[in-house]
Amino acid sequence: MHIPDGYLSPVFSLGTGVITVPGWAIAAQRVRSVLNNRTIPLLSIFAAFSFTIMMFNIPVPGGTTAHAVGGTLIAIVLGPWAAILGVSIALIIQALFFGDGGILAIFTNCLNMGIILPFVGYFAYRLISGRSPLLSARRVWAAGIGSYIGITMAALAVGIELGVQPLLFSDGGRPLYSPYGLEAAIPAMLLSHAFGASLVEALVTALGLAYIQRNHPYYLTSLRTIVAGKTVEEGEPAKMPQWQLYTAALVGIAVILFIAGFITGGGSINHLFGADWSSVNWTDVGVMLLIVLILALVLVPLAWFLLPRSIRKVGTAFLAIAIIAPVGLIAPGFAFGEGSAQDVQQAFHYVPKGLQEFSGIFSAPFSGYNLPLPFFNGDSAPLWHQAIGYEFSGIVGILVLGGAVFGLLTLLKRLRGNEPAPVREPQPVAATEHNK
Repeated sequence: MHIPDGYLSPVFSLGTGVITVPGWAIAAQRVRSVLNNRTIPLLSIFAAFSFTIMMFNIPVPGGTTAHAVGGTLIAIVLGPWAAILGVSIALIIQALFFGDGGILAIFTNCLNMGIILPFVGYFAYRLISGRSPLLSARRVWAAGIGSYIGITMAALAVGIELGVQPLLFSDGGRPLYSPYGLEAAIPAMLLSHAFGASLVEALVTALGLAYIQRNHPYYLTSLRTIVAGKTVEEGEPAKMPQWQLYTAALVGIAVILFIAGFITGGGSINHLFGADWSSVNWTDVGVMLLIVLILALVLVPLAWFLLPRSIRKVGTAFLAIAIIAPVGLIAPGFAFGEGSAQDVQQAFHYVPKGLQEFSGIFSAPFSGYNLPLPFFNGDSAPLWHQAIGYEFSGIVGILVLGGAVFGLLTLLKRLRGNEPAPVREPQPVAATEHNK
């Protein structure tokens, strides 16, 4: 869903800033009213979480890959305006440091994933949850369904944006930018998400909310009047043991994804999701998984013992996610509409003039989530070398993003001056901080 440079006309890309930039300005103003000693680090954590899960590429119908975003979960906990800032900063960091999404396409990518996704997902969640108690199981279901709708609508927006390029910008009957028309782009984006990435987004959001309901309910109740509505009761979280809930959800989504992949692959395991899995070097994959397992067994316990108590759980969790992120490298193919000029040349036997001109306009220092050293990304570098580079890039990204969001929110809080925050947090036993 990260549109690279060259697929959109610069006029079109920068033109979407008419919506995105005012959205950022309004979001900054709205978020200032809820900033305190707890919400600032919480939004920083959520933004880093969004960045991390966007690194996980999964195979989806059509022989391509896609990923979850996590924007609806941020919107449910902290409000849709906070989600705009959190996801947008993650997308900007991805573009500037890792080349994931184009520099010229930042406004468009932030519009799709940072504005459309969380707003649609959040209001679908509100509609489905109604006035049910804040900690009820209905809220978990509403979160999953709302996030499914949100990311699917964002995918539709990407399909439309790519598909209108040949209609608006062409030369001699040939597209100047995206070569995919509406008849190809919209079905491809909707199919790959409705039967792939949207399911994962729903799973991540539902389980994330269920975890917060059970372990950190005050994150939901402290901003209840702003995020959920004044008339909403707190209620009680579901009694089902968490391991049963997580296991059932993971197995259910895995089964659905396998069935979707089997059908779209024509009933062949070698063509699951329509991809050519025979092209995968499974020996390299096995070595990579072994290296990743060894790193996880060493670094995760080490992080648990070395990190300060205040960030031990969060820090260890993010390190674990970054270590296993290279599993997404196994899937063959690339995300629809994100291929290089060479990929377009192979598919269409020509490269649109604008795509050729703008695709190389910026070179990110950690392009492709890898380190710029021959050991990690050389032509002969084995998969496990790339995996380690991917892991280190993920850790760098998490640290940079967390610091950027924390710094921005702290600045916004200071700009608010000494105005009293409209929301007073309850003080549970586990939290002794006071608002400032």
